[in-house]
Amino acid sequence: MAHRPARRLLTAMVLGVALLGVLAAGAIATGRAVLVTTHGLSMKPVYHQGDLVVVAGSGPYHVGQIVAYRLPVKQMVVVHRIIGGDAAGFVMKGDNNQSIDPHHPAATQIIGRAALRVPQGGLWLARLTDPVTLALVTFMLTAGGGTAVQARRRRKRAAMSRHASRRPRAARTVFPLPRPLQAVAGPLAAISVAGLAVGALAWSSPLEEVVSSSAPSARQLNFAYSAAVGRTPAYDGSIVRSPDPVFRRLSNTVDVHLAYQGRSGSVTVSADLATPGGWHSTVPLAPATTFTGSRYESTVRLDLRMFDARAQSAAAVTGLPAGPLSVAVVARVRTAGDAPFSPTLNLNLTPLQLSMVSDATNLIVHDPATVAHTTRISHSWTVLGGHLTVAHARVLSPILLLAALLATTVLGFIARHAAPASEGAGIRRRYAPLLASVRPITTPANFGLIEVTEFVTLARLAERCGLLVLHWSRSGVDTFIVLNEGTAYRYRSGSDLGPGSKASTTLASPGPDHRDHSQLEPTMTEIDAALPTNSLGSPGMAGTLL
Repeated sequence: MAHRPARRLLTAMVLGVALLGVLAAGAIATGRAVLVTTHGLSMKPVYHQGDLVVVAGSGPYHVGQIVAYRLPVKQMVVVHRIIGGDAAGFVMKGDNNQSIDPHHPAATQIIGRAALRVPQGGLWLARLTDPVTLALVTFMLTAGGGTAVQARRRRKRAAMSRHASRRPRAARTVFPLPRPLQAVAGPLAAISVAGLAVGALAWSSPLEEVVSSSAPSARQLNFAYSAAVGRTPAYDGSIVRSPDPVFRRLSNTVDVHLAYQGRSGSVTVSADLATPGGWHSTVPLAPATTFTGSRYESTVRLDLRMFDARAQSAAAVTGLPAGPLSVAVVARVRTAGDAPFSPTLNLNLTPLQLSMVSDATNLIVHDPATVAHTTRISHSWTVLGGHLTVAHARVLSPILLLAALLATTVLGFIARHAAPASEGAGIRRRYAPLLASVRPITTPANFGLIEVTEFVTLARLAERCGLLVLHWSRSGVDTFIVLNEGTAYRYRSGSDLGPGSKASTTLASPGPDHRDHSQLEPTMTEIDAALPTNSLGSPGMAGTLL
């Protein structure tokens, strides 16, 4: 009874270890927790080289928190502190850095907040996830399981072949695990198998994979034009702006503004003139200009009188009408590795006005081409609706194996010390349905007595004959009897039972017409062969109890 609190405590420990292992594995598998090994000294003195940081997804985020975010290009996880910004874009900085991070992650791009630091845990994790270590753990689990199976087989063979001579005092009956431990053993086996499967799959798969994709080009150009017209009843102000028409009586000079967004390169601007009769000409407005960065702005001037004069000169030579004149302002953008991008602003020029061909939506021109991207991303699998990366799987595998190994060790310790206080108590617990508790009895004088040295032999005999095992306890000795066809089969166990001693309550000695069977040494096979069978082929029934 004194051992029960300790057993319950150890059982709770096994369940706790297994539950923690499953929860940790589930958190990593579903992305709710991420393990980050620190590199460099950017976060000293909070974190040092080789520390393991457990990052848990939790928001909202605010200034002062240490969070982890993933760089979109390098597929690296950065653990730095928020020093400014908001959910649209946080300003990040390492505590030991002199400058802020160039990337400003939004709240949706942050993996989570630093929740736990394990000093030098990253170095140990790298060692534990090494293929040699995983192979060693696998061998230990496999060898341990195989040794246990072989030991059970040896005990079984020994029990079947051992004679029923005077037995050693050591208990040889194998007792089952308590029910709480039996409930734990199954999940532990499943965790071990899962850890081996995840490890084998993770270490046979690459960490990264190359993904090719195409996306719409990010290049676009915004057009706008304006002209100074003075104060007249024609306009509300002194400057006319797109998309309103420009009346030529008020102004023949128009400024076209260009605002480009996209990759860096060069821009050339020209005006393509054309008439309905087929005449066309190109007027350079700005030479090729190289720019850096993702934005470029410029302004070119349209001389409407000059455009009209060129069209009139061509009409005089060709005899074709000079109007109406089409003016297309073309910005030819060239960027490395991309197809040419030529956004165009189409205008109509008449003797009275300059106007747009279409509505104001055509002032913003997007590049219709698609851009092919080749990136290296973390190799991952879809698990339970989430994504498990190979890197996380390589961490998850040893966690599962170590949790199973630790829990199995504790379980083995409990099982070893969970045996009953006495062999008799263990027999009563395991074979309760087969036992019948009685007072000490005697048998008729004509019964022979056979001492059985293994209770399992007595149990098999009772089951074979369809009998119950009679049991009583007296003076520290447990006596188990099976009476069958004039023979009493007895097994005794107890601390007060020494070699050659007799129980205080015995069976009657054999009569003069019967041999004393107490010194016989039959095997289980001999007992089975000696059992009589009835007409239905089943063993005969025992005699009447006194």
